[in-house]
Amino acid sequence: MKIYSEIATVISNKKIADNIYEAFLLSPEISQSSHPGQFINILPSYDWNNVMRRPMSIASQKNDEISIIYKVFGDGTKLMSNWQKNDLIDIIGPLGNYWSNYNHLTPILIGGGVGIAPIINLHNLLLDVSIEHYLIMGARIKEEHFIQHDPDNKIYLSTDRGNYGIKGNVIDALKIVLDKNIKEYKIFTCGPPGMMNSVADYSLINNLDCDLALETIMACGIGICQGCTVTKKTDSLENSYREKYALACIDGPIFNVKEIDNACFNH
Repeated sequence: MKIYSEIATVISNKKIADNIYEAFLLSPEISQSSHPGQFINILPSYDWNNVMRRPMSIASQKNDEISIIYKVFGDGTKLMSNWQKNDLIDIIGPLGNYWSNYNHLTPILIGGGVGIAPIINLHNLLLDVSIEHYLIMGARIKEEHFIQHDPDNKIYLSTDRGNYGIKGNVIDALKIVLDKNIKEYKIFTCGPPGMMNSVADYSLINNLDCDLALETIMACGIGICQGCTVTKKTDSLENSYREKYALACIDGPIFNVKEIDNACFNH
């Protein structure tokens, strides 16, 4: 798949929940060639002095536009939160692999924190192609959610403090969904390390099929810097780097839970 270097134009950039922003960018080449699960590498501003760009999952791609959903937690995202309409942004993408194998099983989507974007993108794709699925979104408090808890439409929100939706974490919500006796299903998840560990452990213990999109720093995004190395689960006796390790930026960011070591979620 071709990777583009594009000067995108900010269409809009606004706060949609507590410390969470959504930006729409005019980016024709990336929009037309990207798929849910892929990401872009962003230069937050033209006077950005850091070596590394900021990787951001694509939350939508349509009509020559892409969107990103991001949480402000560092210098890069702080600069991004100040983007104004018609600002020009240097981006590279689409990067990485994308969600797949959701056609023959009932997808259960689980997202939280900064991992919301690729899950929302897959959710909207499944709606567009009329694939029945469940969406679970986790947050600490109600103010961090930007969609509605709607079990009748298979949307389940959880809050750690219990002030909205299901009291507890995404595993508590997942257990409620699984109690509905879905015959065959697959989990697709992305979120903060603690959440990813929990979903991975639960999937392995209960022998559930699960794909995870890793949220980690990917400086170059094209496999050169080796900064996003992931340890693979392998029985191979070959003394080969590529047999033992993968790169989140080109082999991922999406991996099956049985492919990689759980320590990878703590990048």
